Amino acid sequence: MSEFDASPEVIVLGAGPAGLSAALWCASLGLSTLLVEAQREVGGQLRVIPYALENVPGIASIEGVTLAEVLRSQAISQGATVRSGVGARLDAASLRVHFDGVAEPLSPRAVVIATGVRRRRLGVPGEDEFLGRGVAFNIGREPERLKGARVVVIGGGDDAVEHAHLAALHARSVTLLHRGERLSARPALRTAVEAHANVTRRPRMRIEAIEGDAAVTGVRAHGPHGAERIEADVVFVCVGPEPVSEGYGVATDAKGYVRVDAQGRTSREGVFAVGDVCSAEAPTIAHAMGSGSAVAKAIRAMDGGTRSAVAVVRGASDRLGLRGISLPARIGAYPREKGRQQTLTFDLDFDVDAARAATADALRDTIDYAAVTEAIAEIIARQHYNLIETVAEVVATTILARFPTQRVRVRVTKPGVPQRRAAAVIEVERSRG
Repeated sequence: MSEFDASPEVIVLGAGPAGLSAALWCASLGLSTLLVEAQREVGGQLRVIPYALENVPGIASIEGVTLAEVLRSQAISQGATVRSGVGARLDAASLRVHFDGVAEPLSPRAVVIATGVRRRRLGVPGEDEFLGRGVAFNIGREPERLKGARVVVIGGGDDAVEHAHLAALHARSVTLLHRGERLSARPALRTAVEAHANVTRRPRMRIEAIEGDAAVTGVRAHGPHGAERIEADVVFVCVGPEPVSEGYGVATDAKGYVRVDAQGRTSREGVFAVGDVCSAEAPTIAHAMGSGSAVAKAIRAMDGGTRSAVAVVRGASDRLGLRGISLPARIGAYPREKGRQQTLTFDLDFDVDAARAATADALRDTIDYAAVTEAIAEIIARQHYNLIETVAEVVATTILARFPTQRVRVRVTKPGVPQRRAAAVIEVERSRG
């Protein structure tokens, strides 16, 4: 990618309905605006909705893809520059945006985070291995491809029940697996799915693994009657969304949603957020587009080139993540495991004081990631042959004691235990008392 011609006043990160609306409004208010999207096409989740939208105010019915293109054209017509297929990284402390393939970062007047949400994962064996080979998180725009298939849908909320309903129109059978006794989906969706004779609802089911060879062949689960295997050709994982908020250096709540005030301002001055990434309560297209316009007005109201000061809520925290630390180890109390060299993978989440992070030169200064990795390596050396439960406990306790964290969550994955196709995953969370 070539250099940009000029540094815009506003950079919008993410081109779903919220980001497109923010770019449209910023440009229409006379602010030079750059909208960047990491995916090849704009629209975000609008591009995968398999049915016409009938709840966008003022529009009787419209396809998601069509709405995305309309919003894109409107933003461009108002003067916004739209770039897709562009990776971007925000340094919130200096308010600079770094782009893949561009030597120099840009320093806008304001940055708008509009990165939305992604599908939450189960974290069970086979989920990643069979992604695209039977495992999916969205039914897509061609549900008719499911004709004659055995479909398993995992989840009990609106998304899962809607997927079960759409799949049932084409599939041979649909099995809806959910953890609770009752579905949490809206009554209208429950009624629709209950009308299908080929849908079987299975409550109180805990998923243990997704299995297959060249493609998915089934799901291993544990329910009221013990362990069982459910045959499947397609598995839809619909266990809810999680915000794409990591790495932006702004305060988040306990679930990772960006904290904003009524004008969309975050804990970092000059950084705003719109849409689903900061709206767990109202993740709708209408709200996303409305928040885009509100943020644009707040940016336009900023005093000249001076960025508005944003108060950090006392007691708020910034969430940092460290994913995929893979270290060799010999872990396990069983004789067959003691001589086995394995690799443990660590995923860690930290909460650090937002007020402290907001005044630091860079958010990463609050946690020394290299030191964290060294600490884990030291623990593994000392905890030779212990169970991963013990390792996870010691890692969580040590990090909480050594580093300026309020809370730490440690997830340890150990593949390759002697049992065939088995794996071990342990998660431990510790907070300061």
